[in-house]
Amino acid sequence: MNEINKAKPISLFQMNWQQALTATFVVIFCWQFWGMLLVYPAQYIPGSYNFLLPVSFLLGGVSAIFILMKTMKLLWKDLRNHLENPTSFALLFLSILLYLFLLPFAEYLTEIVPTQGIPWLENWYQIMSETFQKVFDYPIASFLTICILAPILEEILFRGIILRGMLQKGLSPIFAIFFSSILFGLAHLNPWQFLGAGFLGGIIGFVYYRTKSLWLAIFLHALNNMISFYYMMKYESLEKNVSNLDHTTSIILLFMAGLICGWTMYKLTQNKQQWN
Repeated sequence: MNEINKAKPISLFQMNWQQALTATFVVIFCWQFWGMLLVYPAQYIPGSYNFLLPVSFLLGGVSAIFILMKTMKLLWKDLRNHLENPTSFALLFLSILLYLFLLPFAEYLTEIVPTQGIPWLENWYQIMSETFQKVFDYPIASFLTICILAPILEEILFRGIILRGMLQKGLSPIFAIFFSSILFGLAHLNPWQFLGAGFLGGIIGFVYYRTKSLWLAIFLHALNNMISFYYMMKYESLEKNVSNLDHTTSIILLFMAGLICGWTMYKLTQNKQQWN
């Protein structure tokens, strides 16, 4: 039986691709601004990083949400409708399977960009590694930022505002999901996460498009970040993957299984409410 979408009436604020690109730069600016204002000085104040890292990320995300909501004339109740929109156990289960089946391919994409052999990429990776070293030095602050604040704030921004705005503009869902995933990858400010995070952003974007459930998007994002955080802390390395990328056949088979899950979700949500 097809899944019946029970979404409340939604506000039809709209966003074209140029506005989506501008919105992404607003998001990047807000996080960089608060990071420079609070996190950079923290290195000179022993122990303050535990507090200032999550606070700076929270302020950056909230300020970006506030700016975009004011600019797009989006009311909080419009976001709340999608945050509270219920979904079925079947869609939750399919979403988890979709993510797990496609995770190895996302990790494969991350491995495409080399970390050695190209001087400017080596330098960039070294800088990124030094930044991520703080994850191991300040695990509590990093957990709060990566596993709790990032899924909530990034999903509100990139799915609840940017992707939703493009869908309600009447843009092709394929283009809207693809372009918003590029913007999501771009916001991570490094080529390794650009591909991997961008692909996972596309998965979450598809789930959000079919279910209109922002909490489900947040859940999937949190699941991904918690798994990544666990492996980073366990092996104290950025380079440890969840899956074995040497088994190409397994990656292909899992990718095909993910496509089947996506198609099943598509069929279950055929009676969904229109976006425009």
